[in-house]
Amino acid sequence: MQHSKTTETEIDFRAEFDTLRNQVNELLKSLKNKTEATSATLGENIESKVEHYQEKAEQKLHDAYAAGNAGLNDVGEHIRKNPVASMLIAFGVGYTIFKVLGQGK
Repeated sequence: MQHSKTTETEIDFRAEFDTLRNQVNELLKSLKNKTEATSATLGENIESKVEHYQEKAEQKLHDAYAAGNAGLNDVGEHIRKNPVASMLIAFGVGYTIFKVLGQGK
């Protein structure tokens, strides 16, 4: 049962990252299109800067995605190696949140 929960979390995490990546790419394309439309009046310098920042943003997004996947894989591996301890920790965290939010009164 813990394995399916991890898989669902992993799928949700990757789906959120894919959505974020698509949104950033759409934003960057939109920004590039607007820059291209005004580049005739503002010059080629701005277009090259936008392309430079677009490449930087894409690289940062790729790095964040890779780090997130690595972290998710590390957590999944830790859970697979220590399923009982992972369940106890999850229970403890859930119980603490339950108490903190005042539902345990």
